[in-house]
Amino acid sequence: MSHLSATIKSAALRFDTHIEVIFPWESAEAPVKKILYLLHGLSDNCTAWLYKTRIAKYARENQYMVVMPEVQRSFYSDMAHGSKYFAYVSRELPEICEKIFNIKHTRENTFVAGLSMGGYGAMKCALARPDFYAATASFSGALDMKTRVEMAKQPGQNQYPEMTAILGEGLIIPDASDLFYLAREAVKLPIRPRVLVACGETDQLLEDNRRFTAHMQVLNYDHRYMEWPGRHNWDFWEECLPLAFDFFEGRVSKEGARQDD
Repeated sequence: MSHLSATIKSAALRFDTHIEVIFPWESAEAPVKKILYLLHGLSDNCTAWLYKTRIAKYARENQYMVVMPEVQRSFYSDMAHGSKYFAYVSRELPEICEKIFNIKHTRENTFVAGLSMGGYGAMKCALARPDFYAATASFSGALDMKTRVEMAKQPGQNQYPEMTAILGEGLIIPDASDLFYLAREAVKLPIRPRVLVACGETDQLLEDNRRFTAHMQVLNYDHRYMEWPGRHNWDFWEECLPLAFDFFEGRVSKEGARQDD
């Protein structure tokens, strides 16, 4: 296995930014077969998965190249007052990776996953580009943007300035940032990514995940929901990683977890 920490130039962001990349092979001549974009949460950065989980082990065992981008606290959005992080992660970054690493994306070999804010980002990428990703996985995802906005509007909430920077002064959520809308549009298509949603039973974002899952059930969207004892922490997300690879590969999922298909 090899690991690369790199600085790349982004036209979408208009500045240099950082990525971490795991290669599952020993030789640079070996072809990339599968690519996972793994997204960080609100309080972390692109190095978090490397130092807080065994992602390198899972990448090697499953033979995935793993790309971990840096997005600050942007909620993977083209910000009203800031940079175009969604354009960067969902479109420009794959193009950059193809040029730098001499890889080729196909729908069958491209996946996206993330935790918390990154779970939202992963679902947003997959539902906005259903022809590009084979599957997506969200761990403890902040999946209901309306709830985030309602909380930001409460007196004393320190996320109000951040949400204003992301959405604008009116805190209006565009359709392109609403996972419920994106799912309604994606389900109309003949080809769409498979969806895995996992959340701990004592996670503060549990209701977000249950609401989104209920929405997917109403839509009859092919998805899997998993819930088991756990909190919003790295112990839970470490458990999620092998499950995500099992899901991507079509293997058996976690025993004893609550599952809704």
